Amino acid sequence: MKIRVIVPVLYSDELVGKAHEEYRACASGGVDVSAVCVANGTRSIECEFDAVLAQPEVVRLVRQAEKDGVDACTIACFGDPGAAAAKECVSIPVVGEGEAAMLYAGLLGTKVSVVITQRGIFPLVERIARSAGMDRRLASIRAVDTSVLDFSLASLPRAIDEAVAAVREDGADVIVMGCTGTGMDMARTIEAALEERLGVFVPVIDPTKVAMKIAESLAAMRLSHSKIAYPTPADSRREYRY
Repeated sequence: MKIRVIVPVLYSDELVGKAHEEYRACASGGVDVSAVCVANGTRSIECEFDAVLAQPEVVRLVRQAEKDGVDACTIACFGDPGAAAAKECVSIPVVGEGEAAMLYAGLLGTKVSVVITQRGIFPLVERIARSAGMDRRLASIRAVDTSVLDFSLASLPRAIDEAVAAVREDGADVIVMGCTGTGMDMARTIEAALEERLGVFVPVIDPTKVAMKIAESLAAMRLSHSKIAYPTPADSRREYRY
């Protein structure tokens, strides 16, 4: 099985370099994981403007993945830039990390809080929650107040504090990490800290792992998105310039 990770930002050691091994580490044995970045766009996605710039490249890379014989794609960004358009253009499964994480959260609890980098991303998270049908179950969005590129182990204490506050103050019973590809397993560390400080288990979802596992399962079951929901574009629009 071949899974391709579409990384919708320009290559940088700070973000993409440290994340490549994370994507491969969460794949099942025997799964061939490849990762590609956009050729045009921004170095990080921190608002809708950044997401829009990435969308044409995401579609191009997903179409190329299908031509290369890839079985499924994931989009390595919580904002899922270009996910709906990509589903229209191919027949293989395309899994956005944001939507995947929100749907999994709905399986594990009743009220979800998302911990992200900064407040400017709140509208993007709200859009993903609506897309996943989880907007009424969104308890809160909490920001660590750092940029995507600076989000690292140094941000961990603040992320833990915000996750604890989401449970105690906002009524959350599931936490979703809203920044993906950090190169480390932050979710498990935060999960352990929550249990220590609250005295109860609260699941913390890593969108990277969830998207990978959903992509694998869809490919294994030979399932893909509905062509009623995501109709193939007319022939006259299938060839276009970037």
